[in-house]
Formats: sequence, C-alpha cells, structure tokens
Amino acid sequence: MYKFKIPPTEDLINQNPYYRRFKIVIGSPLWKFYLGWAYKKCVEDFIKLNFIPDFNKKDFTCLLCGVGNEVTADEFIKFVITRNQQAKIKIIDLANEQTNAVSKLVEGKYSSFDIGIKQINALDLSSFIPKNSITWIETDGFLEFFSKKALNKLLDVWGIILKKDGFITLREPASIGKVGRLIDFFRIWIAKKWLGVTIYNHTKLDLDKTFREHGFSFTSAPTFIPTFTRYSLIKTGAE
Repeated sequence: MYKFKIPPTEDLINQNPYYRRFKIVIGSPLWKFYLGWAYKKCVEDFIKLNFIPDFNKKDFTCLLCGVGNEVTADEFIKFVITRNQQAKIKIIDLANEQTNAVSKLVEGKYSSFDIGIKQINALDLSSFIPKNSITWIETDGFLEFFSKKALNKLLDVWGIILKKDGFITLREPASIGKVGRLIDFFRIWIAKKWLGVTIYNHTKLDLDKTFREHGFSFTSAPTFIPTFTRYSLIKTGAE
C-alpha cells in the first residue's frame, strides 16, 4: 500500500508480496466479522461527541481510503447501501492489483450503484475530489503506512475534502506502554520481512496529539485486535 521510503511505482507494488500474503487474513470470515463490528461501533461512538451521522442525506458521499482487497470493499459497500442506496461511494488505493480486483467486484455485483474506483496516492486526493464534498472517510490500518510528516499532510488533505458536518472512522495500531511498544516492534519487523512493506509506529499519544493539531474532535476505544484502537473523528465545532 502506501510507503514512502521506496518510490511507489506500479512495478514495485505488483512485485510486492504484501497483498498476496496478507490475503490470508483479510480474505477470512473473521475479517468480515471484524469489519462489520468495527463500522458499527465507530458509528455508535459518535454519540460521545454529541454527533449523529446522517446516512440518509441525498448527497451522502463516502470514501474508502485504502482497500486491502475486494472483501474489504464488499463489506464497506454493503454497509453503506443498506443505509442509503443513493450514496456516492469512492474507493481508492495505490495498488493496481487491488483497484482492478475491486473494479471487477463492482462491475459484477454493484453496477447499478454510484461507485467509483481510482488508483491514486491518498496524498493527492484533493486533485480529483472537490473541497468539502466527502461526508464520510473510512479506513483501517492505513495511517501506519505514513511517516509522521506524510501523516500530517494526509490529515490536511482529509480536512480539505471533508464536509463541515462530515466524519471519519478508522482503526489504527496505537500502542500504550512497554507491552504495546514491544508488540509494535514485532509488527513492524514482520511487515518488513514477511509482507515486504515499511510501516511506521504511531503511539496513541502521538495520534491523539496529531488529530487535535489538525482540528479534529474525536473519541477512541479499544478493539479486540491487540494494540489496535478505533477512532471516530469530526471537525472541531461540528458537534
């Protein structure tokens, strides 16, 4: 997916074992259960911010920012269209292999819905998505592919394309304490050696501070995946 130490060319991505090997995890029934649970819990968490997401808006437009495979896309699309069949759905990823797989899924199963798939670097989203046009941004385990500098830029971009009353849901490794740091060390090592990708460690304190600095109010809670924290964010003042 998104990595910055090596130029993200199509050839490098397609030669990378990340998707082929990680498909063991994100293609399983447990992954589908996890996603459904995560979407539901993150949306419910907004009540803590005195905010209620409105999925029934006529101009409801959502963005799946980074897609592990077509299974992830399928679960996201189903979650959206069961709440609003007129929703506009955008799905992006840097990898050609994944965007092609999702395109085939949409053509075969969701051709009657307004769904667009694009291969693009998330840092370039504002080049094709208008300002203040996205109602919901969703992602999972995505921020760890960004260095601190790149993460700051990504949040700037999200802030530009997100509507004033828009919202963001995500799950992210956010370590706390010595045990969390130890888990992160092995997670980063495994990602490099087994999946062939570079990921970055962001502690919960780091993420909390960064979200606030970029003008987001948020609530967070644990998930059943070790060190993974779920976040629900809105623009500060949208409560």
